[in-house]
Amino acid sequence: MVSTRLRPWLDLGFQPLHAVVADDHVAIDFQLDLFNSGSAPARQVLPEIIMFNAGADQDQAIGAFFANPPGPGERIAMIEPLSRITVRHQVTAPRANLREYEVAGRKMFVPILAFNASYSWSAGEGRTSAAYLVGTDTRSDKLGPLRLDLGARSYGALAARALPLFVRR
Repeated sequence: MVSTRLRPWLDLGFQPLHAVVADDHVAIDFQLDLFNSGSAPARQVLPEIIMFNAGADQDQAIGAFFANPPGPGERIAMIEPLSRITVRHQVTAPRANLREYEVAGRKMFVPILAFNASYSWSAGEGRTSAAYLVGTDTRSDKLGPLRLDLGARSYGALAARALPLFVRR
């Protein structure tokens, strides 16, 4: 007898830790929590990430990333039910690929980090996808952009806001 109610459900938690704006690239260090809130082990978990620019076409870019099939990559063998795995990683993008915004003579970048976490279990496959706006922590509802016009710079006080685009299947 096989119960169809036994299945994993992955929940994502994201915390940006540090950002570096260099002359030729931008890098963001982060922590990703993968929590299996389901009742069966999540197997062959593949977390994937991409960095986007905030802008008018961000929803289409994020939606296209969420729709991508899982790619190659190092998989986490298993996350037991009601267990959590935390991964620290860094995403980097060349400055030439960034969309700079100019406001009052200041050049800025507003990053979005999007995640796909694909996984399987004995009866199927699942995916959780989420996207987050990242910026400097202003201790208010708004985030501050990363400044690109100040030369090489490091940001340690970052925060994130979840965007309404989300997939859990």
